[in-house]
Amino acid sequence: MKPGWRVIDTGCLTCSQNIALDKALLLACRERLIPDTLRFFQFTAGCVLLGHYQRAEQEVRLDFCQQQSIDINRRLTGGNTVYWDGSLLGWAVVLPRAGQAAANQADTLRYQIAAAIIEGLSQLGVKAQYQYPAAIEVAGRQIAWFSGTRQGTAFFCQGYIRVSDSDVHTLLRALRIPTEKLVNKEVDLFKQSLASLASVLGAPPPPAVIKAAITAGFCRIFQVAACEGKMTPGEEAYYQTSCQEVAARQWVFGSRSVSRPAGYQLRSTLKEQSLITVAMSVDSSRQRIDAISLTGTFEAYPLEVISRLESNLLHIAATPEQIRNTVNDCFRECHACIPTLTADDFTNTILKALEKLQFLNWGAGPAELNELTVVGNCAIQNIFEQPLTTLLIPYCAKDTECRYRYREGCGQCGRCDVGDAYALAAEYGLAPITIQNYEMLEENLKALKQAGCKVFIGTCCEAFWVKHARDFAEIGLPGILVNVDNSTCYELGREQAARQGRFENQTKLKKQLIRQIVNGMFNNRDASYG
Repeated sequence: MKPGWRVIDTGCLTCSQNIALDKALLLACRERLIPDTLRFFQFTAGCVLLGHYQRAEQEVRLDFCQQQSIDINRRLTGGNTVYWDGSLLGWAVVLPRAGQAAANQADTLRYQIAAAIIEGLSQLGVKAQYQYPAAIEVAGRQIAWFSGTRQGTAFFCQGYIRVSDSDVHTLLRALRIPTEKLVNKEVDLFKQSLASLASVLGAPPPPAVIKAAITAGFCRIFQVAACEGKMTPGEEAYYQTSCQEVAARQWVFGSRSVSRPAGYQLRSTLKEQSLITVAMSVDSSRQRIDAISLTGTFEAYPLEVISRLESNLLHIAATPEQIRNTVNDCFRECHACIPTLTADDFTNTILKALEKLQFLNWGAGPAELNELTVVGNCAIQNIFEQPLTTLLIPYCAKDTECRYRYREGCGQCGRCDVGDAYALAAEYGLAPITIQNYEMLEENLKALKQAGCKVFIGTCCEAFWVKHARDFAEIGLPGILVNVDNSTCYELGREQAARQGRFENQTKLKKQLIRQIVNGMFNNRDASYG
């Protein structure tokens, strides 16, 4: 048997106290002040925990959380935003590892930890499976989740086990999920995707029994003994310092946002199993990167690799070769591991953002580049050279009293922007399609691709794109999306309408920008083949 693990149970703490304790454990582990440790914890009240590399304004309904006194904080670990309430039992492990940390150590450890949780659940009579990289499921329903990171050779991993039914109604309102998803049918479907010890076993075991089973699972998989322990003076010192740090607004909302110096503001996203968002500013005269921010739902080993990468990219030449070399060097020097993503994924996403400079040639202004999103892996230049056949328009841009609000067509009465969009489509021989919901969008994109369409242009809110980026990628039809103005169905305040399956606000199209892009695409294609 290897040396024993320490098990500590810190009970219920506030949101910032639990994050501070995570940080204290990781720092103490990095300095070899503590043994391998398993911690159990809970929160005194429901809270929202951002993944370390996420932006609060993109993931959380800040006004709702403030009104409901729901704390928001940022984890040390990456991954998706989590709404954490009393239904969840939290655990964390900190493990000092000898020798130079290697990238493959992170994935090896993930599989061991997943096996330990599954073993613990089996002792409770629950048969579970691991879905890489983060979920533990029972018959396809998520019952547990975890994420991790490291500093130096200290590895840190944390997660939860769902003991009872979660407060799904609050979860859906606290996170930026479309209000149309708050209807009873959608809530029921979401609930069905979640499992708990209570739903699987009929009643949840006592907390002490659950903790004992999970501890036994770790002991068996890691071949160790475990004994109860307490916090050390060194950890307490780190904890007191960390409490002030993680309670600060800068920790929660970040100092990582891109400043707005003179130059071009660019954004690009890529989603496979993880989402990367690149926001950057390029000095147009020197062709160097003035500012850059990398955010997303990914995990990163070590914790500081993303801030190191941002620093290394700053002020370098904005060329593919320089960017690729800088990213590769940083990954190699940091022994980086980012599950589901590679250095090439980061490089290609940055280059895809950089490609947006080409929109300037087709009528977009520097301030409008962030209003455009390229869908698919096709280069922007290649997209411009494809024949454009359709114009996709969201139903929410139609007048709320219009008889065409929830069906195809437009009377071009002038009461909303959609009539102008239909006129633009007619001018360029495009087929206008009003999209009522995501399912209809997916159906149309698949049909267009099957019919031989090479590229589409459409308009939607940024929140819709971020939430469905993976779906767009899987469909595989390249295109360009233009942001819409005003409130969207991701904002609360119209919940009665949402329950009826109707979003009653009216958005506005960026008509001039749509026209500039359509005109630029047609002119460029004509020049290429003329």
